[in-house]
Amino acid sequence: MEALTDSDGKQANTITEKEDMLKPESLPQDEDNKYFKLPPAGQAQQSVTEQAVLRAPFVMSIRKAPGQDKPTSRAVRMLTQWATKQIEEQAEPVVRTGQHIDVRKWARGVGIWKPGKDDYAQLQAHCSISLLICMVKVVEKVVAELPAEKAERRGVLSDGQYGSRTRRSAIDTAAIMFDRAHPAWRHGHISGVLLLDIKAAFLSVWRGRLIHTIRDKGMDGDRMQWTASLLTDRTVTMVLEGNVMERHPVEAGIPQGSPVSVILFAIYTSGLIKRVEERVTRGEGLSFVDDIGLVATGNDLNQVIRRHEACARVSINLAER
Repeated sequence: MEALTDSDGKQANTITEKEDMLKPESLPQDEDNKYFKLPPAGQAQQSVTEQAVLRAPFVMSIRKAPGQDKPTSRAVRMLTQWATKQIEEQAEPVVRTGQHIDVRKWARGVGIWKPGKDDYAQLQAHCSISLLICMVKVVEKVVAELPAEKAERRGVLSDGQYGSRTRRSAIDTAAIMFDRAHPAWRHGHISGVLLLDIKAAFLSVWRGRLIHTIRDKGMDGDRMQWTASLLTDRTVTMVLEGNVMERHPVEAGIPQGSPVSVILFAIYTSGLIKRVEERVTRGEGLSFVDDIGLVATGNDLNQVIRRHEACARVSINLAER
């Protein structure tokens, strides 16, 4: 990798300088809402069953790169079949006590090139990904089913949220989009889609606000306690150009490689689509993780544009608050 240049024109030539330049993007600092009161734990650990453990490795991608311990998801699948009880005994205390041990919160951050960029000497053409220990992912996949099941049962998520829920894939999102447009076309109206993306989506999640959101949605103490523990005292060892750097604390964001993160992000952003649909006439939202499509229908193009502008205003105002 040649020298990196940030948006201010500053150059980084050595490995240490490049690490310092990448750190603000990869390891954001938390805001001042670090302190929150957690309710007592409940009985959610009873949901950690042998069936849940056996299912977890087979709904994980086998293409994911391994973390510090090196075994891949494919190897963990083989292990699970004869070590089911041991994995269950790792997952159950996480829920019962609400505590993750430190090794499970240590990730390897690898700097990679974003595909399709014109100039890889620019900082914006690079990002870092977190590689977690694959056995940790199995435990977290088991634990991730708890908030997902609770969120579905309590109606926490918007009907337009896809990508983090059972039977709600990217194909389903596209099908719903067309299903909303066809009736408008049949009646001679116009449908348009305003496409939005949440910048640095997982890195932009503030721990305190996520905990407050889980509490406000009426979810129990078990979910809140292990979420708070998962996002506290995390560390990342960055790897740049094959060089293993020092271990750094991570104060903000949720781990991008964790099975838990997708459902936590869905809960964190669940109010966005609901707010747009409440405030904008004939405006409907769809999201696939951090990609959002706001569908507006009108009698003519100008009416659709005005409704899209209203959707954008509501979204930006909510994000700023």
